[in-house]
Amino acid sequence: MLRSVFGKVIHDQWRIVLGWAAFAGIWPAMYVALYPSIGAIGELQRMLEQFPPALREFFASSSLDLSSPEGFLNMELFTFVAPLLVLAYTVVVCGGATAGEEERGTLDLLLANPIPRWRVVVEKSAAFVIGTIVIGVGMWVGAAVGAAAVGVDLDLGLVGQAIVSSLLLGFALGGLALALGALTGRRWLAAGVSLMVAIAGFFLNGLGALVDWLEPWRPISPFYHYISNDPLTNGLDPGNVLVLVAWAVVGGVIAVVAFERRDLAR
Repeated sequence: MLRSVFGKVIHDQWRIVLGWAAFAGIWPAMYVALYPSIGAIGELQRMLEQFPPALREFFASSSLDLSSPEGFLNMELFTFVAPLLVLAYTVVVCGGATAGEEERGTLDLLLANPIPRWRVVVEKSAAFVIGTIVIGVGMWVGAAVGAAAVGVDLDLGLVGQAIVSSLLLGFALGGLALALGALTGRRWLAAGVSLMVAIAGFFLNGLGALVDWLEPWRPISPFYHYISNDPLTNGLDPGNVLVLVAWAVVGGVIAVVAFERRDLAR
């Protein structure tokens, strides 16, 4: 008899999570290791300084500084790659938290155990949060190993805060996928819509720096709250953290309510 959904998910997912964490760790290690060997970094920095501030903000931040390893990582890793690595995990697993069980025909077996529906959602979500954190740790370890290997003076505290910001982005959009999966019972619909929201949010945040009429709408993008404060330079912003946490919590609450109320009989 199953007594812990959380434990079952951890048992079923640990190989995938560790493999994804190792894969995610390769990227910061590679970028940090490449940094000292980029001979044209000064020329590239001068070229970027000629760009309008808004255009620089689209690619990373208005304070972009490739003369530092933090600035280089901000542009090469945290603008796109890091959030993609996190979202590829959170959106897919959260979208399939309940909907995947429905599609596989295993939901009846799961709910036949003396476990209320709300616990299924909450415990699966908790397991996915742990998995996402492990992936973040893998990224941080990769950055630390890369910096030690080539002797780069990298502020690992700020790197950690930037990674936390990417995890919060993953939780926010994972919450959306969780809610959509519970509402529709369709895993790939939930994941696909959430990824489209992520892509739209990325471009809204970037283009909002270039297009005047879009600028007031930037705060509705989760990417705005992910990177607008330049966490790799300035650390986490409490307001942005609260917004992303709110996204995740609201998504989780909607998922619990929807899953409790849905008629799952076929």
